[in-house]
Amino acid sequence: MRELGESITHAAIARPSGRLGPLGVEAPDEDGFTLGLAAAEALPWPPDASPVQRLDLVGDFPLEAGWALPEALDLGEVTVHRSASGAASLFEALRSHPGSAPGTARLVLAVDLARIGRPPGPSHGALALAFRLGEGGGLRVDSVGTHVVSPRRGSPATSSDVRGAPPGARPMPLLLLGEEAQIAAASERAIALGFVPIPAPPPPPGVGPAVTTLAGLALRLAYGVDNTVIEVALWVLSPDQEVSVRATELGPVAWSEAPTPGPHPLAAPPIPEAAGAPDARAEGAYVPKPRYLENLPSRWRLVAERCAHCSHLTFPARGVCASCGRADGIQAVPLARDGWTVEAVTTVRPGAQPTEFDLYAKAVGGYDVVIARSREGPRGTFQVAGPAGSAHIGDALYLPLRRLYPMEGEWRYGRKAAPLPARPRTA
Repeated sequence: MRELGESITHAAIARPSGRLGPLGVEAPDEDGFTLGLAAAEALPWPPDASPVQRLDLVGDFPLEAGWALPEALDLGEVTVHRSASGAASLFEALRSHPGSAPGTARLVLAVDLARIGRPPGPSHGALALAFRLGEGGGLRVDSVGTHVVSPRRGSPATSSDVRGAPPGARPMPLLLLGEEAQIAAASERAIALGFVPIPAPPPPPGVGPAVTTLAGLALRLAYGVDNTVIEVALWVLSPDQEVSVRATELGPVAWSEAPTPGPHPLAAPPIPEAAGAPDARAEGAYVPKPRYLENLPSRWRLVAERCAHCSHLTFPARGVCASCGRADGIQAVPLARDGWTVEAVTTVRPGAQPTEFDLYAKAVGGYDVVIARSREGPRGTFQVAGPAGSAHIGDALYLPLRRLYPMEGEWRYGRKAAPLPARPRTA
């Protein structure tokens, strides 16, 4: 096995769709799994991409994410590693792993759910980040170090032990997570040490400064030059912790952003679930877990079936053609997650929902259900992510994976419909 050093080649951001004042927070049908998956799906997935052999999960992921993320992303057999929240854990997961198998890739997903502090305590919005690592150009994180610093004494790091950007430096993406005030302080310190922060991309309408500052500086912080090894020591996560990262720039890191529907104002902050388990009082129409799991490739990955005899596309997949009934000559056909068009809308008012959706209806009130047609032709019925009135006939939709309802002590997930932004932002 060759001694290789992985580099970060692609990165992506996913923001939550809920809003609490200026903060972007997870909506009632979002959690660490759905946000992490949205970020991973925003990564470019070319047909000739190297197979993923390892998945690193950093932060607030539910227990089922260990099997559900590989299933939703169709990764096959992968090794899953989990780490606690925090910048040090994220950097450590991104550290170059010599000896990785040639021709393979690694995914690192990091999720930080919203925290609503009581004044004067801090608050921050939710965010998910996804990174693809492998051979080739990008940013290689060579080492990570942490130490505790007394707030009264300040940081021991000075410009003498952190090399700043030389003249003519090009943008070099390094990674920083934290709260708005801490990132602002880190930005000021970066400038004092010779680094020049790059302005964050414009936020979605109505999303406040905390999450946009976090997202902007998470991927764009410092400057460097070709193959120049630099060290960065910046405040992260808490006033008494500092993370220093030694990294090598081998090429640019391409990054993009997952589509986000218009922000939905929430009346109350997200309530952490005890031990990660949902409130299972509303069981509704019982669906056994084996029945729920048996058709996930079709429902989660939007896979239809084409009949070799009549060319009909059946969705969701049934193993037989819905038109002629033949079961031989069935071929799997993936459907796009975007480009669906609303053909009919029904609004479910509070009190009329199936009992398994009691918790969701209590949080958002009424909601819409649509019949939508894919660009490939098949139609499907989907609940709309958001309150009633979010979708209209003729709207373009995309289908994010969201929570559906709690059952048997865990959440069930499925594709919902959300209005497609007119111009998704990429960079």
